Amino acid sequence: MSAQGKKRVMFVCSGNYYRSRLSEILFNHQADLSGLAWEAQSRGILGTGGLKGLSPEAKRYLGQAKLKHLGEKPRNPMVLKVEDLTEHDLVIALCRAEHQPMIEQKFVALAKALQKTGRLRYWNIYDIPGRPHALVSLLGGGHGAPNQPPQSGTEHIALAIKDLIRELGEA
Repeated sequence: MSAQGKKRVMFVCSGNYYRSRLSEILFNHQADLSGLAWEAQSRGILGTGGLKGLSPEAKRYLGQAKLKHLGEKPRNPMVLKVEDLTEHDLVIALCRAEHQPMIEQKFVALAKALQKTGRLRYWNIYDIPGRPHALVSLLGGGHGAPNQPPQSGTEHIALAIKDLIRELGEA
């Protein structure tokens, strides 16, 4: 739980540049609008090398959704640590096919314990088309699963966030 007495959700993707960051932004916006006592943060399993700020796809989606102001001062991507997993009430990795093997390899017993208690979930939101950043490929990121076009991926994230907000509000 946070210092403000809110429960916390951590969104995780490979680099914390697109999917998890957009999830964090949309979740916090929707939670504020609905009065939900939850807040989100996001991290990447791998470092992103030279990537800074927020992905162009996430910025584009925020502009189209008339939420451009939410992405105007983005922080740089951050890497997932053990403390990030243990200090959150819920952890959601954005793509099971891509992220489950990496999380289980990097956080072995903790990942199993979190999943067993229902605090770790996997969604099926694939990355955008294109080759992964060289560092991600080198460190085992990327996946053999299908990609999603940016518009489909961002819409999928937005719908998943709305469903999560509804679920947590009913709990």
